[in-house]
Amino acid sequence: MKLKIQSIKDYFKSKKDRGLKPIFFKKIGDRKTSRDQMLINLIKILESQGFKIKNKK
Repeated sequence: MKLKIQSIKDYFKSKKDRGLKPIFFKKIGDRKTSRDQMLINLIKILESQGFKIKNKK
């Protein structure tokens, strides 16, 4: 079995071609964003997808 490594753009394109929507590939920050801000952004995105977070800061 031969594995094929895809770029992120190819991955999203193949998902779209099959009619799937990638819900967990939302940007939470870039390399200049602090870890605390990334955590806050991640919690907001997960809650918008229906997850319930315990022990939120």
